[in-house]
Amino acid sequence: MTNKFGSSNIYPCLTKVSFSVTKILADIVEICNLTGMEKLTKLQLDNNIIIKIQGLDELVNLKWLDLSFNLIERIEGLDNLKELEDLSLFSNCIKEIDGLENLTKLNVLSVGRNKIGDLDKTLKYLKINLKNRL
Repeated sequence: MTNKFGSSNIYPCLTKVSFSVTKILADIVEICNLTGMEKLTKLQLDNNIIIKIQGLDELVNLKWLDLSFNLIERIEGLDNLKELEDLSLFSNCIKEIDGLENLTKLNVLSVGRNKIGDLDKTLKYLKINLKNRL
């Protein structure tokens, strides 16, 4: 059985949510059904088994996102998160740093303990796309 995180208009006033190590319902594998949670500024989904970053498009006020200790292979699905300041992708399966171009307010990026291969390419990407904000 696939466990999915989502609320579907149940909590429209929430600003912070943590689903870290959610052993009560089992690990979260997919992020979905976040409609109605536009006021969310902090979302913690670390220590799960999420494979793909998706379903965050409506979280336009999100400032802090923790997806560390998951199984994410690619940085994607963050284009609408214009207010995002802090992103943790620590300890995933990411091989290349990209997909951050639209995150103009990003100040903190944690990508340690991933599978990033070409450090020179990564540093060039960060310098060009994040304009020394990190």
